[in-house]
Amino acid sequence: MQVQSMKNEEKLINNIMFIYILCVGIAGWGFVMLLLNGGIRECIFLFSGLFAILTKVFENHLGSRAKYVYACIPPIIGAITAAFCGPSESEGYVCLTHYYFVTTLLLVPYYEQKLLKVSAAVTVVVNAGLMIAFPAGFLKLHNIIGWIFTGIVYAILVAACCFISYRATALFAMVEEKGNEVEKILNSVEELSGRLCTAGSSLLQISENESASAEELAVTSEELVKNSNMLSGKTDESMANLSELKEWEGVVADNVERVETTSKDLLDKSLENEKLLNDLQAVNGEVSQSMKQTTDVTQNLSDAVQEIGVTLKLISDISSSTNLLALNASIEAARAGEAGRGFAVVATEVGNLANSTQESLRVVESVIERVQQNVREITRQVEENSSKLGTQNEYFSNVFRSMQDMTALLNVSVDAIGTLGDTYSKQANVIEKTVSINQDIAESIKSEIDQFHSINSMAEGNAGDTAEVSAQANAINEMVDEMNKLFQHKES
Repeated sequence: MQVQSMKNEEKLINNIMFIYILCVGIAGWGFVMLLLNGGIRECIFLFSGLFAILTKVFENHLGSRAKYVYACIPPIIGAITAAFCGPSESEGYVCLTHYYFVTTLLLVPYYEQKLLKVSAAVTVVVNAGLMIAFPAGFLKLHNIIGWIFTGIVYAILVAACCFISYRATALFAMVEEKGNEVEKILNSVEELSGRLCTAGSSLLQISENESASAEELAVTSEELVKNSNMLSGKTDESMANLSELKEWEGVVADNVERVETTSKDLLDKSLENEKLLNDLQAVNGEVSQSMKQTTDVTQNLSDAVQEIGVTLKLISDISSSTNLLALNASIEAARAGEAGRGFAVVATEVGNLANSTQESLRVVESVIERVQQNVREITRQVEENSSKLGTQNEYFSNVFRSMQDMTALLNVSVDAIGTLGDTYSKQANVIEKTVSINQDIAESIKSEIDQFHSINSMAEGNAGDTAEVSAQANAINEMVDEMNKLFQHKES
């Protein structure tokens, strides 16, 4: 069984055999010719080089038989040289046996027992046959004991070479088998290396991505921690504001209650004022009616005073007529003399009475004039007061309407304040709930801050793990590169 390594090395060993046979032939012949006074017969040894050249020329045609030719050239040409050149005076051919030994040793790298056996058989048969046919040349090289010892050594050498070839063949077969297994394993390892390279690249990419993600996560965690701290501060501030707002809740509630009470009292007062205005408007109406009646009475009084004036004028006329009559009576009594003296007294008294009446009428006229003037003044004042009362009534009407509007607005204000109170109650409830929610939020934010710290710690740990993974991935890639180099070296 020939292993692939033997086949690959066969051409190299053929070249070594060719060079060995050619160089030994030329060197041996030159040594004998120059140093041992060789003759024409020594040229026989040159045939070994000639046959080596011919074998080399036809090596491709001979194929695997070329090595047998190379193996048989030294013993055949050596035996012929010993047989025909031995009787000469030259003793240089004693090295022919060494030539056989070295040839046998050089056949070992072929690792083929058949070749060794063929070479040994050709060497023994050809040399024994020619030794029997031409004993002088061979006996000149060695005596009988020397050839026996040489044969024994040669047999041991051939056996050793065969054993070495056998062991080497077995080892190479085992190596080939193991090599096939190793090749399969290497192919599997190569495939695994490819996968490992891909996995390493992916792992490196993942580690780089994880490293970037870890760094980004760390930065984001730090930002979240800062934002959470700021949000926590804002929440605490909001809690403080809400607490302060809750403290003001009682004050606002008291003020709202006071405003509501005041608005209700103001509404009651407005309703009371509205009632008083209604009564006042009614009284003003009655006063206006009374003023109208007073004006009418004053007018009647003025008319009565006018009539009194007319009557007084009539009385004055009567008094003037009476005085004139008294004067005429006095005149007539004077004419009558003693008889008319009493009548004259009466006439005088009547005249005095008429004069007194005139005086009284003048006084009465003066009084009547003052009364008329007062009546006119009263009438004017009554008319002015009546006008003022009308204006006052108009003002009262406007004030009444304003009070009604104010009452309506107060009703709206009271309703709005009531709604505001309800709204404030709801707002107080919302504020209370907001305070509770903000407390929960504050607790949640504190918990989230703790979690963010944990995330930050984990991110830092992940960054270290990612760096370790990246280092391991780089190590894997380096091992894969070394394995690829080994595979490339194996393929080359």
